[in-house]
Amino acid sequence: MIHKPRKYFSLFGILIATVNRKLQSINCMIHTILLEEIPKITKLLQQKQIKSIKRYTTHNI
Repeated sequence: MIHKPRKYFSLFGILIATVNRKLQSINCMIHTILLEEIPKITKLLQQKQIKSIKRYTTHNI
């Protein structure tokens, strides 16, 4: 008599699958937000970029 191994879902396996799915969803949400916001952030940084001040001196020392 040959016994076939039965496959049962363990509580731990179901928990891991659920958490993995939730983490993947959060990761995709963060990725989407970053893709939308990075161009705005870089544009703001370029506008506020510190530029060197030109100093014209009248003294020739």
